[in-house]
Formats: sequence, structure tokens, C-alpha cells
Amino acid sequence: MTPALPDDRGAGQVGGGPDMAMVSGAELLVRSLQVEGVDAMFAITDISFTPLSIEAEAAGMLVVAGRHESAQVHMADAWARATGVPAVVVGGMGPGVANLLPGVVNAWIEGIPVVVIGTQRSARVDQAIRRNRFQYTPQLELFRPVTKFAAAVPETRRVPEYLREAFRHALGGRPGPVYLELAPEVLRDEVDEDANPVHVPALYRAVVGAPDPHAIEQAAALLSGAARPLVLAGNGIHSSDASGELARFAEVTGAAVCTTPGARGAISERHPYAVGMANALLSPVMQEADVVVAVGTGIGEVVGYGQFPAWAGPAAQRLIHIDRDPLVIGVNRPVDVALVADARQSLSALTKAVGASDVRNDGSWARQRASGAQSVMAMMADSGLELDGLPIHPARLAAEFARFLPEEAIVCLDGGNSALWAHLALVVTRPRSLLWTGHFGHLGTGLPYAIGAKLACPDRPVFLFSGDGAFGFNLQELETASRVGSALVAVVNCDYAWAMEEQGMLDEVGRTIGVHTSVVRYDLVAQGLGCYGELVEAPAEIVPALERASASGRPAVVQVVVDHAANVSPPGLAEFLDMYNGATT
Repeated sequence: MTPALPDDRGAGQVGGGPDMAMVSGAELLVRSLQVEGVDAMFAITDISFTPLSIEAEAAGMLVVAGRHESAQVHMADAWARATGVPAVVVGGMGPGVANLLPGVVNAWIEGIPVVVIGTQRSARVDQAIRRNRFQYTPQLELFRPVTKFAAAVPETRRVPEYLREAFRHALGGRPGPVYLELAPEVLRDEVDEDANPVHVPALYRAVVGAPDPHAIEQAAALLSGAARPLVLAGNGIHSSDASGELARFAEVTGAAVCTTPGARGAISERHPYAVGMANALLSPVMQEADVVVAVGTGIGEVVGYGQFPAWAGPAAQRLIHIDRDPLVIGVNRPVDVALVADARQSLSALTKAVGASDVRNDGSWARQRASGAQSVMAMMADSGLELDGLPIHPARLAAEFARFLPEEAIVCLDGGNSALWAHLALVVTRPRSLLWTGHFGHLGTGLPYAIGAKLACPDRPVFLFSGDGAFGFNLQELETASRVGSALVAVVNCDYAWAMEEQGMLDEVGRTIGVHTSVVRYDLVAQGLGCYGELVEAPAEIVPALERASASGRPAVVQVVVDHAANVSPPGLAEFLDMYNGATT
């Protein structure tokens, strides 16, 4: 059933005069999106929402028609990650809406606000599934488990009301996707404009703000007495635009900072207190910390749940947990102080409180551990540059790729082992600059992420580092990139196999099934779809190919053939497989 929302048109606003201004549901929908700052719509053309496409274009919104609905959700996902502002995705009734679902699941797990609109068969048609209606399925039931809010708009006059409710959920607490369903007549019918106002966000949507002062005092007391404080920063730093406050907090409190895998760039990884991404290599630092400040993260599986052996136990390590969503606090590890509040305001308040204390950490432990961690990462990247053999070692490719990147670049990652190789070589220095499905591991996101990021940030260079298996998921979107002028550069780490799965199978049963693919020339496919394409088979060819791809001014694919035997065993894979198979907590 559709949620019974209150009718908030307001007394005395019902129209009816012969001179009243009329407005369609599609126009009300576009106006409601625009007051929230949404100026991009991803939608494969469908006659069920033609009025919406027309109104969006007329209002100056960017309207992008991709080649697959799920890929378009990934593009909108990337738009939100890169800008902090949601985008809207539209799917046509039945198959179009069904195709949205994988992308929505990924956005839900990743905590990314995407506004998803689906059309449905007319409310004037009997919806009984047993009657075999064309392109009908119970769409709401599909989306309710994987969105923060899912509802059908019952009539045109209530479009603004339901959009307001959707944004309350999408941006309140932990962000996430929402789904609204409209029959075509809801978009086409007209209502009195004056009686159905569109409100600006400040009039209807509260934002989680300042932390509890008593909790700040408790947290500041713990930090003031800490010898080895450590921050675990998650995606909440990005969604709260709190990178500046995070750096200032570290400098005042003397805290080292590590990030969850998906939150790299929350602090510059060249900052003197930045120890890098939380992983097995960083366990000694994570275990040494006596006070941990987890901010904007659920402290999930990819960081060892905050528990031993990745971390010290609660008796030796105190935990301050900051998050906008109270439901994630204390789930995976008991907390000493909980702050249900905005990350930026919490860090600012804590910085002020600790800065006023007579006892402050001098940061020597943080600087020492950061220097050591940064030196190790640089040494690993540099060692990759020394690998000159044929076929190309994937560590060489990742190192050349990382060294080539402009400082202002946005980098998208895709694939299993390919992402691991890239993480070992990359240094991320800016927020919202690394886009990766680090919590869900959804293959095929990389190319749509890169397209969406380039559309959202046309003045920034955008690069993709992907495995060949993952790249094939949404290969058709190269045509979209060419058509809309999304001049990204995709580097394909190519060994013609599902490398991560191969190693896992070998470990488990000693043989492989279905892990090898045929030789595919993605560079030639790219050329056929209007893009630049080049094949690389020698280490010395990598950088010149990247230079030519970047200079082409077109979407570009650089396919690099790497050593399969080396690609199946990147550093960190064994620990990942142990975690995945439940061998570690």
C-alpha cells in the first residue's frame, strides 16, 4: 500500500476560478527537483514519461540517455559522490524499472542519495498480476527492501508532497536512494499551480546538526588523555563535506587518520598525520591506538568490525563513534561515547573542546606512524616501476597509471584484483576524488561512474582503472560517453580472465571453472563506438598511450595486456579471501 501521507496543501489554497494557472505533474516534479539543487536527469527515452523529459529539458536540466537503466543509476550515483548533490534517474514501466534495480541496490549499500522515478501502468487499469497485463510488475515491492523510501504518487496534486518526503529520507540520517512511482496520467494531468506550491528545502526538511554538548565533553576528555589517538574516517566525511574539519581535528588533537577503503581522500594522503587506508598492512597502527574516533562509518567488515585481531580489544582501546544514523552506532563494537550528529559539526566542536584543554597530544606518534605508512606505500609503488618484463606486470601498470594522474583528477575503480593493484599505487589527496563501490563490490560500476563524474565535473580530468571482466559489464556505455562528450580515459587491466575468482577457486578446490575469457579487443570496440582506443603490450608504451588518450579530447580506452600469472595474486588478496570466507572477524 502507498504510505498515507498528510495532504499539506494548506487551507485556502484550493483553486477553481476560470483564470487559475494550471501546471502539469511533470512540471511540478521538475520544479521540486530543482529547488533541491538537482540539475541532472538520467533517463532512457520512454513514452510513459515523455512529459517529464520535455519539462526537464525546458527547465535547463542536463538530460542524459544512456544505453542501460542500471548503468544510468551508477552515473547518478557518481554524480552525487562527485558533487554532494543527488541526481535523478527515470525508468519506464516494467522492464525499464526492473533494469534500475541492480544500480539501486549498489547505491543503497553504499549510502548514496539517488532519486529514482519509475512509471507504472495507469491507475485506471486493473493491476491484478494474474491478468497478465503488458509491462506490469509489482514494482514497489521490488524497491522497498533496497531504498530508504518507496511510494506511489496517487494523484498529480500530491507530486510536491511526495518529492518532499523522498528527499527527507534520501538526505536524512545515512543517505541513500529513494523510489517514487507515477502512472503516466499523474505526469500529464494538470492542477491549479497556486494550490500546489513547491517549497524550498529550508521550509520542510530538518538536517541533523550539532552534537550533544555533554557527549562532546566526554569525548574531549578521552582525547585529551590519549597517547595514541586514531581517527577512522568513513564516507560520512564526504557526505558532510567535512574534509577540512577532519584535517584540522587531526592537527589539534595529534590524531593519526586512516580511512575506510571507500573514503580515501577524506584527508590528503600526504598529510603528515595520514596513515592511509585501513587494511591488513595498517593493523599494527590500528592495534596500537588507545582512543579511536570512528566518524561517518558503520565500522563494517572491510575494516574488521573494529574488533580483534585488526584492532585492540575494548579494554585497551576506547571508542568514540560519530554518525548521523543512530542505528549504526554500537552495532559492531561497544562504544564509550556516541555522538549522533553531523560529522563536520562534531569534529569542529571536538577540535574546539580539545584545543581549550591544558593537556594535548603533541602528535609525535601520529607523525611517526604516518611517515612510516607513507614511505611503505611509496616504496611499493616505486618497486612496481622497476618491473620491465613481458607480459606487463600489473604492478607496473598501476604504478605508471598513478604517477601519470594529474593532481586534480577524479579516479574511478572497477574490478576485483584490478582495484587491489590500483589501491596499492594510488595517492589520493582530495575529497570526492576516488569513486569505488568499496562496500558492495558491484562490478560494472566503473565506466558509468566515470561518465557521471565527468558530466558532473567537466573541468576535472576523469580516469578509470578497471579489470577487463568488469569493463565488459557496461561496455555499451562508451557510445553514451562519445555522444554526450564525456571525455574520460579508461585504462583496462587486461588478462582475459576473472583473476580474483581464479585464485579463490584454486585455493578451495585446486582447479578452475569458467574463469578464462576469449581475447577481446576493447580498444577496437571503443573506436567503433566513436571513442579513442589503443592496445598496449609493452611497459614503455603505457605512458605514451596515456598521453595520446588524454590529448584525444574524446572518451578513450587504453587496453593494457598484463601478465595473468602475476595478476591473480596481488598483495592483500589472501587477507581479502580470508575475510570473505569468514576466516577472520
